Amino acid sequence: MSFKRLAIYAFTLMTALSVSSSAFAQEVTITDKARSHFRAGVNLMNDPDGARYEEAYEQFKSAYADSPSWKILGNLGICAMKLERYGEAIKSFEGYLKGGGEEITEQDRAQMTRDKETLEAGVTYITLETLPAGAMIVDTRVPTRGNPVVNRYEPFEGKLRLGIRPGFHRFVATLKGYDDSKWEFTAKGGVEATHVFKMEKPKPAPVVTGPTGPTGPTGPTGPDQPPPPPEMERPVPLPVWIGIGATGALGIGAGITGILATGKKGDFDSANDGNDPIAAQGLRDDGETLNLVTDILLGTTVVAAGVTAVLFFTRPERPVEAPAALQVSPAVGKRSGGLQISGTF
Repeated sequence: MSFKRLAIYAFTLMTALSVSSSAFAQEVTITDKARSHFRAGVNLMNDPDGARYEEAYEQFKSAYADSPSWKILGNLGICAMKLERYGEAIKSFEGYLKGGGEEITEQDRAQMTRDKETLEAGVTYITLETLPAGAMIVDTRVPTRGNPVVNRYEPFEGKLRLGIRPGFHRFVATLKGYDDSKWEFTAKGGVEATHVFKMEKPKPAPVVTGPTGPTGPTGPTGPDQPPPPPEMERPVPLPVWIGIGATGALGIGAGITGILATGKKGDFDSANDGNDPIAAQGLRDDGETLNLVTDILLGTTVVAAGVTAVLFFTRPERPVEAPAALQVSPAVGKRSGGLQISGTF
């Protein structure tokens, strides 16, 4: 049904509702409250920014609840059809066509009949039930393109029979004091289905057994307050101390040999006057040997320092151990006395 035709149809019904009650004395009396809801619904359908079918549907529902006249069912059926409440739309169209009889124009009757037949060809009926009863149902149809279509059905007792549009639907049953129950269903035209939502109470929080007995959600070891992480430390392992000692010893050795090498050079310079070439040569050889040893010691010192640094910076963490507990108590014998020390380390 086009927007232009929808506006004409709404205007026709507004005119029908505005006539005096004597014109349809045998029909339902239209109250002022029902007229007010109906006018609001028509205005929402004809909103310049686009028809607001969900709000208009609620207004027509309120109007029909106050004055159940067939004249309201036409627009109620159109809104239900646009909201994909196919079962409600079919029922509304049937009520409108049956109640209107000859008062409906041939053009309106033909359009309404086509809409009803189109819905009947594709509708899928499902019957829903919740255990316990009283849950609210939210139906979300997820189309392949476009935005999801959401319909909410108020809490109900017994069984709820719905006529829905074919496609993939996700149903969620919500009831206070229970976990939500979900059901996914792909509706196909002409196929009927049933489903029972079995509502379950939330599972209680697990009880965690701590060092002093069971504790609940607010206890020191409950799930709301997990136990604090253990205090960690990074003690310096023995190899690091060995490396520090070796590095220091090698560095001292390199310093001593360096000093000795410097002294030998001074002796060589003094003896190298040509009077005793053999002695001078011996001093030179000793100096070169000391220089070589110094170089070796310096290189070894650097390597030792590097290895020690790696061991220090990569040392692992471990939980801090409890301090040793000591207990001192007197020990008395027949001919002796003293103190007894015990504890854990």
